[in-house]
Amino acid sequence: MENPKEENPGKKINNAIKYSAIGFQMFATIALLTFIGYKIDQHRQSKTNLITAMFALAGVGIALYQAIRQVTRK
Repeated sequence: MENPKEENPGKKINNAIKYSAIGFQMFATIALLTFIGYKIDQHRQSKTNLITAMFALAGVGIALYQAIRQVTRK
């Protein structure tokens, strides 16, 4: 009989693809929001990059929320 604890090799590959895609999605979310914040700071000609920092932190929060939601979903 087949051992039920052994995982299907195809399932391992699918998990690897799933988790690497989550990483790319997190990077894209953070990069996009940081870029938007940078452009706002550039347009306002502000001396400090406060908007960039705020948008970057918001991007991290949103990316973490999305990642946790995807990982816990079955």
